[in-house]
Amino acid sequence: MRTLLAFTWLAVVLSPARSLAQEVPGIDLSQPPAEEPAQQPPSEPEEQPPMDLSQPPASREAPAAAEKEKEARPLLPFGDEDVALGDRVKAVQRKGFLKRGRLELTPMFSATVNDAFYQKFGGGLRLAYNVQDSFAIAVRGTYYEPLRTDNVREGKIAFQSQLLTSQLDGQLMVDGIWSPIYGKASFLGSSILHFDLFLAGGFGVVWSATSSEPRNEGPHLATDLGGGVRFYPKEWLAFELGLMATLYPDQPILSVPGTVQKVFVANVGLSFFFPPRFEYVYP
Repeated sequence: MRTLLAFTWLAVVLSPARSLAQEVPGIDLSQPPAEEPAQQPPSEPEEQPPMDLSQPPASREAPAAAEKEKEARPLLPFGDEDVALGDRVKAVQRKGFLKRGRLELTPMFSATVNDAFYQKFGGGLRLAYNVQDSFAIAVRGTYYEPLRTDNVREGKIAFQSQLLTSQLDGQLMVDGIWSPIYGKASFLGSSILHFDLFLAGGFGVVWSATSSEPRNEGPHLATDLGGGVRFYPKEWLAFELGLMATLYPDQPILSVPGTVQKVFVANVGLSFFFPPRFEYVYP
């Protein structure tokens, strides 16, 4: 029994001594730490050679291959055949028709629109010089021929033979023409048609027999005012529609207050420009 207790006591005493004998090796701080290899920067991808845009892209044999190649290649500029008309027309463009410094010769056909009894038809000529694109000075001459309508007989009965008529034979006017509005319109979906709106006014003389005896043939001082629209299908040609009002005094007797005659005339004309071509000049 004593021997068993002795061995047990020795085992308890020797266990801590054995654990102290097994020391964990420490870190050697006398040597500098080993240098880690330097990290190399990531290599840049090689630059691709520039693409030659002068050659058209190769034709695709299959839709699937075309779609795949379209995703892989960069976007290329479209050709004129791939762009619609609306995409080719820019929102803001320069003027497509210039009149500055050009002469304008316009034969015209005229007809009155405000005389129910004596219609007047005539023809004339206008010569204009365009000082600016929006302003011109013109000389206009017109000759008229009356046409008696069936309303004359009924009018004389209604007014007891007191039907006042002013026989307008012709006129010679000097006008200023101002074109404040210029625009463009699509024609048949394939071409651009240029146009402008204009106002005209001036002074001159008319030759007209007065309404009653003595029938003074004139000339009488007159003024006119009107406007219209012009279309420019060619560089040297314009088509015009307009309406002019000519006012002149009708005073056969000095003791009687004068009456102002008002003649409204619809005009249709073709304008020819000289020189026939123009060169665009940037302001």
